[in-house]
Order: sequence, then structure tokens, then C-alpha cells
Amino acid sequence: MIKDLRTLRVLLLQPKSSEGEELWQHLIRIGCQVQTSWPPPSVIPHNIDVVFAFLRPIIEGDIVWNWNADDPPAVLIAIVDYENPIIVEKVLRLRAQAVIGLPLRTFGILANILLSVNNHRREERLRARVERLTAKLKAHRDIDKAKGILMITNKMTEQVAYATLREQAMNKRTTIEAMALAIINASDLLKLQMPQTTDFAS
Repeated sequence: MIKDLRTLRVLLLQPKSSEGEELWQHLIRIGCQVQTSWPPPSVIPHNIDVVFAFLRPIIEGDIVWNWNADDPPAVLIAIVDYENPIIVEKVLRLRAQAVIGLPLRTFGILANILLSVNNHRREERLRARVERLTAKLKAHRDIDKAKGILMITNKMTEQVAYATLREQAMNKRTTIEAMALAIINASDLLKLQMPQTTDFAS
């Protein structure tokens, strides 16, 4: 992480102020690549690693900032100059990885950056793992459902249904998961196209 410090790209969100200038200079001193922006951009640039945001001017200016807290594009470190329910609620809603108070004390900023970046990267790895496991679970469910469709419509055993799925996937040069989904979609389409019959009892 220390070696990576000079490659970190930082976005400083703050209107022109002495505190912002002091923070900018300190970030430059510790080796970060820093750029500033105000008001906050609608989309955080994809090459930004860490965002420092001064919250009071955002709140007092009633500025709409579309920060995706569920899937943050970068590490978020909030800068606050006082605590009240509105500030605290904003910090929690944004899910900031760290909070730095004003007046600015440069001691601890480096540690906050490194810890926050490390935690953010770990969360990204966990999210990616969850997404992979979710996709794998869905694929298994689709294969089981497709096997069930083949077993019912063609009176196959489970083993034969799976072998058929695999063979069809190989013939069409696709994955067995994609083949299963195609069978499910085709089955659903046939159900939609079947005419609805009414049984008139005499």
C-alpha cells in the first residue's frame, strides 16, 4: 500500500477555501496525484481512487450529488467541520469510509487514506465473489429447470436430460448454462402462445 501511494489519484471536492488549499498541499506532499472539482461532478471519473468531499457546502448549498453508496466508484473520505444530526445522517447515507474533522490536522490523513483504500479493495473483492456465487447458483437453478422441462416433455430420465443439454450446447458451441436458459425461454414462450381453452360443462 505504501508503494502504491504515489499512484493514487485523488479528487478533492470543495469550493475555494483555505482548508481545501491546505488539504490539497498536504496530499501533494505525501505523493498523491490530486485534482479538484466544484461543484461535485455528476459522474466520478473512472480513474479516481479516492474522493475527499467537504460536506457542509454540499448540504448548505442543497447540492444534488449522485453518489452510489451501494457500489461506490472510489473511496469516500468525508470532511466535516461540525457534527449535527444532518451531517451525521449524510455521512451514514453516503457510507463514507472515513471522516476527517476541521480545523484540519494533517496527522492521520495518510493513515485514513491507506486504511480506507485497503478496506475498499477488500469490499470490492467480496462483492465480486458474491456476484460470482450468485451467478453460479442461478446457473445451477437454470440447468435443473431445463432438465425438468426436457424430462417432462420428452419423458427422459434426469441423466439423459443432462446429456441432451450438454450435447446441444456442444453442437451450438455455447455453454450448458446458455443452452439451459434458451430451453427455459422457449418453454415460457410456448406457454404464452398456447390458446386458452374454456371447459363448458353441460
